[in-house]
Amino acid sequence: MTVAEEVDGESMSHGRGVLERLRVIAFAGVLLGVLVGGVGGRLAMLALRLTSPDSVRGVESDDGFEIGTFTFGGSYNLLVLGAAFGVIGAGVYRAVEPWLIGPAWFRALTTALGAGVVIGSMLVHADGVDFTLLKPAWFAVALFVAVPALFGALIGPMLHWAQRADTWFDRGRRRRWIVPMATVAAFPASLFVLVFVGATTAIWSVLPFGEIAREIRSQPRPGWMWATRSVWLGIAVLGLVALVNDTSAIV
Repeated sequence: MTVAEEVDGESMSHGRGVLERLRVIAFAGVLLGVLVGGVGGRLAMLALRLTSPDSVRGVESDDGFEIGTFTFGGSYNLLVLGAAFGVIGAGVYRAVEPWLIGPAWFRALTTALGAGVVIGSMLVHADGVDFTLLKPAWFAVALFVAVPALFGALIGPMLHWAQRADTWFDRGRRRRWIVPMATVAAFPASLFVLVFVGATTAIWSVLPFGEIAREIRSQPRPGWMWATRSVWLGIAVLGLVALVNDTSAIV
């Protein structure tokens, strides 16, 4: 085999690897994002509507949804939003997963806590409508933290299930691609996010940083491992501080 043939073979293998990761991220991210972020978010809004005064009915929330009003268009937009964020969450989990420690249950717990405080800190804010009119305020904060935390707890097992070869949608080459493509097509906004995640994955894997990360994972070096984990932990701590400050201002 010539050098050129070896390079072509490595390129094809690399390309297939990126596509396979995107297939799994697309299916798991969209499905879990729709169920947890979309359906779960709708249920959270319903719960807050029932516990809040009638004066909030018809008021537009900070996300552009009309409080207390159920429409198919509004509900579908929420599902699309959940699908898009689900793809982002699945991609981020794939980046973080090699640095997680402990058994599966501990990884799920730490991922849930991290997602809850980081995403919760982005959603919870002291101004606007969601946390000034919706009552009780502590319940609103708890729900806006619980939804991303639930996603964080489930995304790891969901990704592992989606990449198994014995799942019902992975029987046959056509089905293993048709199902994820149909899932994405049902929520078109997730396609743009998936393209971004795919481009990021492809670029990262060919850059020296990607090779360094693979080398660290294959031949663990305690210094590098704990340095990387400290970065992820620092992000979670910053999210926790922001969340506590906003919650204190609200409650």
